Amino acid sequence: MWHEGIRTIVPLWRNDAGNNGLHDSVQAAFESLGGAVTPGYRYEPTTTDFSAATAAVAAQVGATANPSTTAAYLAAFDEVVDIFHSAQTSDTLSSTTWYGSDGVALSAALLADSTATAFAANAGYPNPIFGLDDALQSKWQPISDAIEARTGITPDAFALSAYDALFVVQRALQNSGGTKIFGNFKAAFVNEANAYVGITGSTALDSAGDRLNGNFDFWAVRLENGSYDWVRIGSYANGTLTLF
Repeated sequence: MWHEGIRTIVPLWRNDAGNNGLHDSVQAAFESLGGAVTPGYRYEPTTTDFSAATAAVAAQVGATANPSTTAAYLAAFDEVVDIFHSAQTSDTLSSTTWYGSDGVALSAALLADSTATAFAANAGYPNPIFGLDDALQSKWQPISDAIEARTGITPDAFALSAYDALFVVQRALQNSGGTKIFGNFKAAFVNEANAYVGITGSTALDSAGDRLNGNFDFWAVRLENGSYDWVRIGSYANGTLTLF
């Protein structure tokens, strides 16, 4: 958002642990750059009528000093369809740039709704999600193809990370003698994760137990060859943002 000239964001987010965390972390990161974050609007997971939510976001966008450098940040799931149905009735929100989250990236529900897809494409609406390293394609592509052949589903980066995680667990079990002494198994798991390099790259962990390194892809809905589809429009790898 900052890279593209946005200086104020109006957040709209679902009230659950994951999306509250996204809101809080995005606010902290954006403000650390010098940006402004309005109160936004938090909706309940049971919400079906988003008129109050979109009206609040529209009012806050309109109240900013420079709407052209203001964006809506949406942390949601498949209810994005109903949100965009409501937002498309607002001239303000229809001319606002939107940014999204991993909960909507590659959503089939969004693609299945023509009104929502048209709104998403017009709004820009990039959604980041854990991605695969293009430099490692020779490693992950054969596994991806094998999974797709068996299941009919193209595995995403999370699925292929689970494939790597299984190998880390197996090695930890071997080297610790099992899980009867859990402390030994936990220590072995950390050691193996820090040493293992799989089809998704290094599985080394940080102090919180998350992966130390990770690539992210940005996906947006775009009109291509007469139909809307998810298109990878950028990547973030090794601290570098690349837009396609």
